[in-house]
Amino acid sequence: MNGLEVRHLRYFVAVAEELNFSRAAGRLRVAQPSLSRAIIGLERIVGARLFERSTRQVSLTAAGEALLVDARLALDAVQAAGHRAARTGRGRPTLAVAAKPDGDAGLLAPVLAAVQREIPDLDIGLVFASTGGEAAAMLRDGRADVALVPAPFDDRGLDCQDVHSEPRVAALPAAHPLAAGETVELADALAQPVVSWPGVDADLAAFYQGHDCYPGPDCYQGDDRYQGDDPAAPRRASRGARAPAGPPAADLAQALRLVELGRAITFLPVSVAARYRRPAIAYRPVPGLSHWRLRVAWAATSRSRLVAAFVHAATTAEPADTDSTSAPAPAPAPA
Repeated sequence: MNGLEVRHLRYFVAVAEELNFSRAAGRLRVAQPSLSRAIIGLERIVGARLFERSTRQVSLTAAGEALLVDARLALDAVQAAGHRAARTGRGRPTLAVAAKPDGDAGLLAPVLAAVQREIPDLDIGLVFASTGGEAAAMLRDGRADVALVPAPFDDRGLDCQDVHSEPRVAALPAAHPLAAGETVELADALAQPVVSWPGVDADLAAFYQGHDCYPGPDCYQGDDRYQGDDPAAPRRASRGARAPAGPPAADLAQALRLVELGRAITFLPVSVAARYRRPAIAYRPVPGLSHWRLRVAWAATSRSRLVAAFVHAATTAEPADTDSTSAPAPAPAPA
């Protein structure tokens, strides 16, 4: 497509995300008339109107919606090229690995050790992400070459492979009536306020709040993104009861504090629960709650032998702490 420039795409994405030319111009630090002319020029190049404009609002057309998906990927690819070229130019093999703190199920250490044994002169850099979505974004824009990413996440432009699966448990205030039993029914758990996570997409919110999928008489077979405690059991997206919206948390520390204070419950992988044993929190298995899955992910265009070595190690390694993948012992029931 003659005349299309990275600048056009960057301007287009800013307007598409802001849906306001003035705010987009401020974000880009360009004059608004220059931005408007650039968008008109892009529409001529594409041969389609990208925005519906009125004095009151700006909205994307169908062509604009389609372009937005590819434009984001293209801009990520440009950034990725720069990041990866810079790492390659350091003169020694370099691999940037993204992971979520406390979100690797004990696999990161043995994987790194295995890769280092295979390629002793490899310089491995670690970049930590606060969410799986952030780790995936790091892969797309080149800040990372490979990642261990908790599912679900946006895997556009990535290749992925499952490397680990484990049950999740309910984190309850120790004095909560549900903590008196050895297990908690999913329906009972979903009757409690569950910690909410502002800003996450619908799939991840459903997973965090425990109503992404569970066995049921009217289940369907069409979506295998999530695996529950029995992989053979059919799954369905929960269309029934939703947990009451609990208070929001920005990170795990806040979520656990909300549980300790009796404000909400939350669901955690057993490996995370084992690392965060607290007297004021009781962890209980929840039959029917979907499993937590860890995936190794990398850019779909990657042909790196270093990435291949990491992927191979990730798919064959065992967690460093085998106790972390078994449910923590139940706390004594309150008197």
